[in-house]
Amino acid sequence: MRVRALFLPLLLATAACSVNPQGSPERGEPGTSAAQQDLAARISEIETASGGRLGLALHSPDKGLVYAYRGDERFAMCSTFKLALAAMTLDTPGLREKRLHFGAGDILSYAPYAKERASSGWMSGLEAAHHAVTLSDNTAANLLLAEVGGPDGFTRWLRSMGDETTRLDRNEPALNENAPGDPRDTTTPTAHADLVGALLWGDRLAPADRALLEEWLVETTTGMNRLRAGLPGEWRAGDKTGTCGTGVQGEVNDIAMFETPDGSRYILAAYLDRADGSASDAEARLAEAARAIADWLQQMGA
Repeated sequence: MRVRALFLPLLLATAACSVNPQGSPERGEPGTSAAQQDLAARISEIETASGGRLGLALHSPDKGLVYAYRGDERFAMCSTFKLALAAMTLDTPGLREKRLHFGAGDILSYAPYAKERASSGWMSGLEAAHHAVTLSDNTAANLLLAEVGGPDGFTRWLRSMGDETTRLDRNEPALNENAPGDPRDTTTPTAHADLVGALLWGDRLAPADRALLEEWLVETTTGMNRLRAGLPGEWRAGDKTGTCGTGVQGEVNDIAMFETPDGSRYILAAYLDRADGSASDAEARLAEAARAIADWLQQMGA
């Protein structure tokens, strides 16, 4: 997805962080504030402490890309793709009303809603989209993928949205492999933050459907210990998580939508790959990153 030009002084740090993986503004960069330098240092410290690779992108509907750290590097999407899949469901005529039938063999190990619906053997497209977001139900996601042309059909829809970066190549659970250097089932923080911003605030979806997606994000509870844990409690927020790989190939992700008290809206996409420690430790690192971003925005007047 094409990134908007960064003309405002507030945004100058973004360009620096995009070319410098450590997120530090280039020496002598015009308009680089002490607050921006402090943010870059904090994010770098969080990444170092994690033992892994951290990617962040902050998107605003008014300014486009506001901040990025490893923003153009590829990371496995894990289940964060399900938000866009839900949006595609709402964008596909007739799919939300359609009955999606499934049997015992279709129910994956993590499929809480599909297990609840096992006795009836079907769920509607709208129910599948809802629970693919709020519960990250893997069976629901696979049922929807089967209706939209599989991973290839999903990727073509992303291209129609203007996202030339994100790609889905496999279904659940294979897409969670996260093998080193494998470009399959990946995105970049910048591309995905821009995509989610377009889905929630662009004109591709009807206003009622954009509101529904936002409602689902707020309803989601799987990420309460991730980005949302680092945002001020009075900020309205929602998110879509993603977790994939095991051991040294593990990754813990989150994409949060939030609104500050002054009415400014943002998307924060965060991907933490191959961090040391437990999944809970990785979640805490994402919360720290969100807290750093929130502190920076508050210093800028949010």
